[in-house]
Amino acid sequence: MPSALVTGVSRGLGWHICQRLRTVGYRVLGVGLSPSPDNDALDDYQVVDLTKPIAGDLFPFEDVEVLVNNAGVYLDDPRRGYGDLFSLSVDDLRDTFEANVFGATHLTLSYAPDMIARAHGRVVCVSSGMGRLQDADGASFAYRSSKLALNSLSLTVARHFADSGGDLASFAFCPGWIRTGMGTDHAPNDPAPAAADLVRLLSFPAGRTNGRFFRGLGELGWDTTGPLVDPDFSG
Repeated sequence: MPSALVTGVSRGLGWHICQRLRTVGYRVLGVGLSPSPDNDALDDYQVVDLTKPIAGDLFPFEDVEVLVNNAGVYLDDPRRGYGDLFSLSVDDLRDTFEANVFGATHLTLSYAPDMIARAHGRVVCVSSGMGRLQDADGASFAYRSSKLALNSLSLTVARHFADSGGDLASFAFCPGWIRTGMGTDHAPNDPAPAAADLVRLLSFPAGRTNGRFFRGLGELGWDTTGPLVDPDFSG
């Protein structure tokens, strides 16, 4: 039975991803902050604060074939009255990157090399369309820039995977605006279909997903020419 490691499994999208992975036959490993997550899809679980250094191998006897970097924070959310760049605290910027980027990078560095050695594996970064450069709107700088960095991580790993050959894929996934603690109850979409789409993408051939950015099963794509960028500018 293949093993999948998911971060942020206690609630929201992460909870649904675990449920879906279990349904399609994965052994599900989880990390999160809750001392006892209410998630019956988990086969093993470790309490991990991704903003702190992670000591050693979290699951030393597991061959992790799928890593889903799902955990994240949105500290400068304008819906909570705090989103303007010029009111951002450096501490919130630092905490956002610790949770959204550094933790994901640490786990990727821990597990992707073994995937390359086995010539099989998937690394997924749960991102957001807000992390594309042309979508920057002057607010939520911490969250947006962390997701931009996470997108860069996805592409960097994808290049290594492409050079290595084998059944390897690294991609970013935007679930859209979904009803979670982060998305709020006002979001129009349920998280379960988004989780199902993410898990379905894991079964696609590596060539169809490696180095790509999806929203649902459709390709969202990376940065394109934005309103403040002249496509004819040559420097």
